[in-house]
Parts: sequence; C-alpha cells; structure tokens
Amino acid sequence: MEKITIPYLKLIEKFRKSNRIVDVGGTLSKARSILVLMPDKLEEFGIARKFINQFIEDFPKAEFQFVLREGYQNLLNGNRQYGTIFVAERDVNFFGLPKKVLKQKILAAKCDIVIDLNEEFHLLSTYLCQKCRALLQICLDHDNREPFYNFYFRTQIQDSLESKYRKLFQYLNNCMNLSSENIDI
Repeated sequence: MEKITIPYLKLIEKFRKSNRIVDVGGTLSKARSILVLMPDKLEEFGIARKFINQFIEDFPKAEFQFVLREGYQNLLNGNRQYGTIFVAERDVNFFGLPKKVLKQKILAAKCDIVIDLNEEFHLLSTYLCQKCRALLQICLDHDNREPFYNFYFRTQIQDSLESKYRKLFQYLNNCMNLSSENIDI
C-alpha cells in the first residue's frame, strides 16, 4: 500500500510546501515544545531511548512529547519528565496512516520542533510530522523523506545508529548554544 500512498503524499506536500527559511539555532534555543517520533523498530527504539535523558537535559526549557508504539510502553523510564502518545494498531488505517483520534492527539501537542528518529523512512511518522506543522522538522537523511522535512541530518553511511544519534544531538545542542550566545550579545 505504501507504493501508492507515498507518491500521493509527496505530490500533495510539494504543492503545499512553502519555501520559508528557518533559523535552526534560533528555533532550537527558543523551543518550548518538542515532539519526538521514536523509532518503530525495536532495536532502533532501544538505541534511541539511551539518549532521552541527555536530550531532555540539553533542552531544559522545552516540554517533550514522545510518540511510540503502545507495546514499547514498558521500555520507557518510569520516572519520566515528559509526555507520551502511544500508537496502537487500532490507531492506523489500511493505508498506514493515522486515524482521526491519533491525528487529534498530534495536533493537540502543538510543538515547535518535531524530530523523527526512525533511521529508515517510516510512513506513519512522516505523516504525523506533517500533521503537527512544527516550524522545524528534523530527520536522519533518507531519499524518501524529501519533501516532508525541512532539516535532514546526514552522517557517514557506515556510522552505527548510535553514532548517528550522538552526532545529531550534539549538532542540535551546538546550534542551540551558538544561537543563545548570539542572543546574549
């Protein structure tokens, strides 16, 4: 079904997309709400969750919402300081897209930044990213993600996923800190 859905969504997004310029550092330093789309694959999820606490510490002014499979609920930290939106099979339609209730949860999150941590293209996460209409939409680089995101982070292909996440979060933190320094001057 993705063979039909993805080209259709790309076509719609190309017509809808505005060519606005985003100040990445400024948006990161001013962010009050960040939506993180956790990986759908279990092994990727396990790697990504190692970075949750660091990421929250790097952005102390922001509130976090994490979107993840309902089955991964027990894998999160019980002493969490963030919100979660769980995705169950009943929340996804035949085409792999979210049903109304899940769309409403994403719209209610009202985030400044959305970060998709799936290494490969993931239709549901990509669609949810578009629905939330965040100013900054970040993902790891992948051919199928164009035109859905406005910030693609590229590393060496042979880098492990853990290394990619580490570099991504370090880069975002550096951008935010550089922008904060410029604001204070």
